[in-house]
Amino acid sequence: MAQTAQKFPDRRALMVNNPADSPRIIKYSELLDSFIKLSSVIQSKGFAPGDHIALLGPNCPEWAIAYLAIQAAGCIVVPLDANLRPVEHRHIIHHSDAKAIFLSSRYHKGLIEDGEDEFEIPHFLFDDIEGLILAEEKPLPPRYPENDECQAVIIYTSGTTGSPKGVVLTHRNIIADIWALPRRVEILPSDNFISVLPVHHVFEATCGFLTPLSIGCGICYARALRGKEILEDIQASDATIMLGVPLLFEKFFNGITRGVREKGVIASAVFNSAMGLSRLIDSAFGGHSGKTVMNGFRNKAGFAGLRLMISGGAAIRPDIVRFFNSFGVVCVQGYGLSETSPVITANPAEKNKAESVGPAIDGVELKILEPNSEGVGEVMAKGDPVFAQYYKNPEATREAFTEEGWFRTGDLGSIDPDGYLILKGREKNIIVTSGGKNVYPEEIEEIINQTSYVMESLIVGVVNRNSEEPFAILVPDFDALDEAGISTTEDNLEKLYKEVISEVNTQIATYKRVRNFKIQQEEFPKTSTRKIKRYLYSGKKIEV
Repeated sequence: MAQTAQKFPDRRALMVNNPADSPRIIKYSELLDSFIKLSSVIQSKGFAPGDHIALLGPNCPEWAIAYLAIQAAGCIVVPLDANLRPVEHRHIIHHSDAKAIFLSSRYHKGLIEDGEDEFEIPHFLFDDIEGLILAEEKPLPPRYPENDECQAVIIYTSGTTGSPKGVVLTHRNIIADIWALPRRVEILPSDNFISVLPVHHVFEATCGFLTPLSIGCGICYARALRGKEILEDIQASDATIMLGVPLLFEKFFNGITRGVREKGVIASAVFNSAMGLSRLIDSAFGGHSGKTVMNGFRNKAGFAGLRLMISGGAAIRPDIVRFFNSFGVVCVQGYGLSETSPVITANPAEKNKAESVGPAIDGVELKILEPNSEGVGEVMAKGDPVFAQYYKNPEATREAFTEEGWFRTGDLGSIDPDGYLILKGREKNIIVTSGGKNVYPEEIEEIINQTSYVMESLIVGVVNRNSEEPFAILVPDFDALDEAGISTTEDNLEKLYKEVISEVNTQIATYKRVRNFKIQQEEFPKTSTRKIKRYLYSGKKIEV
């Protein structure tokens, strides 16, 4: 980061859009000066190299400055998920042995003022950072780590399993990903990132924060997760790259296609013809003809300058990937976990397989443990991005690795002849039928979620006569139902989704077929990265 600031001192590093006034912009030289001075404050307060310091707040320049300052002081960052409850924050702070916390004022009352008793931990409010920086006239020099084996962060997993663990990542782990990602997808100093995902999460932290700053890119923090504001921020910041999770890109896809339908039959025909031409040219000659063919449509949709979307966190529907590539925005998906810093595979833009998460990045080895007749088994990984331990949890650490040192991801997949990884789902989610067949819930959900009237779905195993069989929980897309003029009475919805499930069953093998379903009105509970908390539904009796 220091080298980038010296190379591009006047280039925009961080930005917050303000439609009512001028945007807030921090140049690289200003960012460097700020975190160096704040690191001096941390040192002068008596915090020693290797001390753990927590960080809690929304995506904003103060979060970035505090993160960089903590590491420049030789300390270890413990980023906290802002969506957790204060009691969960306090548990992580205690478990991680954090000696202080930087936090936004919006979390101060819930965390520090713990009922009648104040939560006793030294704390620094984001609102006070500017004052601390201005007061530091003769800053102490940074205490950068002695080597890249030193610990950098402890990231507590988001809890899709209900049991968060502290993933210890070293500087070597993170640097390996920062080095490899631009060698898989083109990222240039002239690029601008729009930061949408929570930056405490390793995907956004490594790929949407540290990687762009190491190259000289700009970062604009989205004001909200609403599509309208995101599109405004994309345009205001001239954003060219967006990292996101499948749900975000699906919402954009739905918004674009719904907008086209609302324009009428002729507009829809023109749009579909242009998309068809884009696909035809690309299939015949390769390349990305959508950049030219769909330029006018892209401008109207608010995606004028956006050139690259990177999807992670969960599997994205292949049709969404193909849509955006034909639309003129390169859309690729990658794969990884908190334990792998996180990226270990990613699709190259020039040979993008929509149904795959891509081949291993440089410096990573993959193999499939005990593949079955279809080549499917647990995905194993080795390489510099792979962590070494869970904090204060040697038993979980031992279970995470084979005797040969391979990290067990817990995900099932296969590797095709080109070396591309194709995921099937989590090992713990498998449904085993009476005939001994394995059913991967995610595979069925992908098909169901392509249905116009389904917002999201969850496939779980229910026991019927001592055998598990697939059962669907469906969340209706009421906007789509209203647009189509479909009645949403209980009887009508039951009839409609019975037809949906029947159609889905015609597209899958007999042993995978969904035997029954229920309709759920509210969205599924999710983690901060929009993954469904499956553990809330596993092992429970489903009432139908």
